[in-house]
Amino acid sequence: MAGPRNIVPPQLAIGLGLIAISAVLAVGAFRFPPEMGFVILGAHVYPYGLAVFLGVVGLLLSYQAVTGGFRELADHDDESAKALPGGKRGAAWVTAGLVGVAVLINLIGFVLAAGLLFVCAARGFGSRHPLRDLAIGIALTLPIYWLFNAGLGVSLPPLVNAWI
Repeated sequence: MAGPRNIVPPQLAIGLGLIAISAVLAVGAFRFPPEMGFVILGAHVYPYGLAVFLGVVGLLLSYQAVTGGFRELADHDDESAKALPGGKRGAAWVTAGLVGVAVLINLIGFVLAAGLLFVCAARGFGSRHPLRDLAIGIALTLPIYWLFNAGLGVSLPPLVNAWI
């Protein structure tokens, strides 16, 4: 499958695509005026952090692609691929979660809506434990909520709406 010098072109395209996305994010972060900083950190800090992360991952993936292909990538034949989670049902679960967040975020609050999105995404990837997934989703969402509200001063929909 590998081309000349063991380069795997589709995998190299993934790595180079991540590097390109990281460059776009870095340029966008650079264009934030310094006075756009909110409470603790400037508005450019998070896009820069994400740009660096994606750039490093893109470089590592590109290196692997030019030296024989991604490591730890399992080979699946057609029969075993059918048993993998995802596919159309998985995409439907993730899509339902995204639509659910759009509809419910103002009704039930940011944290619960994002927690439900996590449940739907986990189900799309094969999880069968919705209560555990909801707990994990809420645990991941709470720090994000506090970081945006306290760290950046960006107000998100309420943590949990008062009527709940």
